[in-house]
Amino acid sequence: MEWWINILIAVIGYLLGMAFAGSFLGRKWMGTVDVFLHKAFKREVTVGKYLYWKHFCGINNPPKPPGLKKPSKLTEMLLAKLI
Repeated sequence: MEWWINILIAVIGYLLGMAFAGSFLGRKWMGTVDVFLHKAFKREVTVGKYLYWKHFCGINNPPKPPGLKKPSKLTEMLLAKLI
């Protein structure tokens, strides 16, 4: 039982530390790390993530999702022009 409490304290400490690091280091640094992890683990980029990186984190050239790189539908073309 005591072992589980120690693990729980470690997890809570880790999460609080990451929250502090995000507020202390800034949004741009945390967004840059997020972009690096997406590239490193070859995760799919969504439009929501792209907008988050570009407008909230302030990253200049974040990776674009496939629908914005080569739009095939009319709605994707309009969205690509607006963004």
